[in-house]
Amino acid sequence: MQRPLPEYVQISWCQKVVLLCLLVVAHPGAAQANSGSSLIDPFEDSPTMGSSVPQQNLLWQSTVKGYLADPAFRSKPAEAQRVRTSVNTNLSRPAVQPEKPSAAPASPSPFHKWISPRSTTPTRTKAAPPQESTQSVDESTPDLASESSDQTEDVATPDRTADGPVFITPRTSEPEIARRSNPASRGGGRRLREMFDIDQPNSVEPLPSKSDEVEEVEEDATALSEYPTPIQEPEAEEEEVVEVQLPPLTSSQKALRSHVRRVLKYYYDHPMNTRDRSPWELIHAALTYEIHSRVLQGGPDGKPVSAVGWLCFNQSCRKMRLMYINDEGDLHVRVGPALQGHRGQLLAILAQCKVSSEYPMLVDGHELKVKDLIKEEMRTCYPRTELTFKLIGLMHYLDSNTQWVNDQGMQWDMRKLVAEELKQPIRGAACGGTHRLSGLTLAYKAREQRGEKVDGEYYQAKRFVTQHQLYAYRMQNRDGSFSTNWFQGREDQDDPDRKLKTTGHILEWLLYSATDRELKSSRTSRAVYFLSNLMYSNRYRDWEAGPLGHALHALVVYDRLMFSKYDEPGNAPVAIREALTK
Repeated sequence: MQRPLPEYVQISWCQKVVLLCLLVVAHPGAAQANSGSSLIDPFEDSPTMGSSVPQQNLLWQSTVKGYLADPAFRSKPAEAQRVRTSVNTNLSRPAVQPEKPSAAPASPSPFHKWISPRSTTPTRTKAAPPQESTQSVDESTPDLASESSDQTEDVATPDRTADGPVFITPRTSEPEIARRSNPASRGGGRRLREMFDIDQPNSVEPLPSKSDEVEEVEEDATALSEYPTPIQEPEAEEEEVVEVQLPPLTSSQKALRSHVRRVLKYYYDHPMNTRDRSPWELIHAALTYEIHSRVLQGGPDGKPVSAVGWLCFNQSCRKMRLMYINDEGDLHVRVGPALQGHRGQLLAILAQCKVSSEYPMLVDGHELKVKDLIKEEMRTCYPRTELTFKLIGLMHYLDSNTQWVNDQGMQWDMRKLVAEELKQPIRGAACGGTHRLSGLTLAYKAREQRGEKVDGEYYQAKRFVTQHQLYAYRMQNRDGSFSTNWFQGREDQDDPDRKLKTTGHILEWLLYSATDRELKSSRTSRAVYFLSNLMYSNRYRDWEAGPLGHALHALVVYDRLMFSKYDEPGNAPVAIREALTK
């Protein structure tokens, strides 16, 4: 016989109803929690992008996302595709295929003065090397400059005219997901191929097979006088100049000027050579003196040639070439050891050298311009990847309001580019984060120089950079060098290579936004004196090309901002004018 439960443990019918309701409500919530945890996207989860994640993982995440967006991967059962779409709607977006260039009437080539004409036969043959010119550098420069001015007649700033990028107005008449899934609804502007006014060839010649390739000899490469002079980006219309009485330089400032220019002259007279240096090293060699940089052709005893011209004409560097044309006829820049260290690095160097977007390029027999390189970097902008060098290059060449669509159909603009960089960490980034800070600095400084309002993402970038500037000066060592531990704390290693790398990078970044008061401050002067003294006292040392290039460029920028206004007007820095006239 079953004994009845005691009265204090009996459950009334009201309590049973409440417990039943709680079980019914709790069961679907638990199921939903379990299903939700299995659908977390590792690329969208914020902890995966913390400061503890190495910078190289960003490129890996972009690669995996591209694989998930592949059409072959999307040919799964409809149920799995719906689950994946609920995680990230961007993965099901169809990629936008670039349009093939349409046939256009042939136009006279702007390269006829420094390269041989291309063959019109189906079989490509190696062009004969151009004849050596007997003119000096100064004699050949006016002809090339006049030709360039004829080509760009009536165009003050070729990058920001009606023939430049088309501004794509975002649509608000249909939902965002509908616009992404419907390719026809993204026709609000021209594609990247149509953004620039570039003469398209009538046909793309087939690339030669490996058996037909002939190894070129560097001694037969184009001489310095045969390269087109790097054209500086045209400045905005200058207002009427009002002469201002400059305060005289102090004795210490004059001594510092002589010290800096002695360093610049020595390293300009001892350039790198193309036989022993890789493309990555020559990229930094081109940065040092900007458009006046030069390298020795074929070896230590070779003739000096334009570093910018050597790179843009895709010449051999330690038997390696930086660029190539793929099967679709698109320009690509190789990324890897001894090549381009980061995506967009070549364009960023050209922008910092102030090379015009009209400057010619020659890759695998195809006549191109820097504009084609700009289009390639615009096509390959992806979220949650390293966009530092793309920001430096695109902010220099494009208007601040430019909008475009990448090769995956995603809309981009300059503000989004800045916002993506603000999300990325400084610690652990390339060269201690100085390149990322340089990109953000040059972005908001470009807005100020164009007379545009610094708001939104640009204002956030300015505040972010200012905080790191104050921190960098607080970490400055007594000898004038900056912390050898970048932005992770105070450190003063007794290692010349480490000090050259950290102080050169940090000083270069600080000078990009330095005011007149900061240029004359003692802390900036001490950093410049330390760097110039370190480089001259160790001038016979085999420095690493990257740190040396950024350190020399920092001194060039400081000399231009601080001392060039006291010199006679000229195109080149005073320290290297004598070498250019030889």
